[in-house]
Amino acid sequence: MVNIIFNFLKENYKTIVKVLFGLFILYYLIFFLTPRVRMVEEQKKQIETLNNSIKELNASNLILETKISKFDKEIEQVDKSIGLIKNQKTIIKEFYHEKISNIDKFTLDEIDSFFTNRYK
Repeated sequence: MVNIIFNFLKENYKTIVKVLFGLFILYYLIFFLTPRVRMVEEQKKQIETLNNSIKELNASNLILETKISKFDKEIEQVDKSIGLIKNQKTIIKEFYHEKISNIDKFTLDEIDSFFTNRYK
């Protein structure tokens, strides 16, 4: 078995050397001649300043979001109070509508007191 491998290497040593030489050249072309991306210190500083400004913007965004949530809560409270006022307004409208529809039955003194109480 060893003789077979030794004979194969003897007969094909030129081809083996050519393949190894070709692999070495390919290795040289790929790893040594391809340009490497290297950042200049200026670019690193620019990236760092951009990252810092992004962090600041994120912090201010969080502050604005908290303010917005506070305003949303206030808006909800105002909407609730508006709803209550609308309900009270409709109740008052219905009350005075009934009074106005019954105004034909009032005397002059009752009409006068009605309007003075209503419009003060």
